[in-house]
Amino acid sequence: MDVFELAKKYHVELGIKEPSFATMAAELFGDLGLSIMNHLKEEGYTLKSTRFLDYEKSLVLEIVKENKSYEILLRKL
Repeated sequence: MDVFELAKKYHVELGIKEPSFATMAAELFGDLGLSIMNHLKEEGYTLKSTRFLDYEKSLVLEIVKENKSYEILLRKL
């Protein structure tokens, strides 16, 4: 899958609205963020929001299960 197809998936499946951020996420993390979220959905978690911390290397996935909230940080080193 090329970076633009991955960017579309980040946009649709993870709700990253800004096209340049979706493309950046696809370039940095490949399908890792999508795979993690798919696994979490299978475990009953719901994606609440996504955001970049430093606009360079860190994507935060905010997830919810029942009444508990969690943040998962994806950072490329």
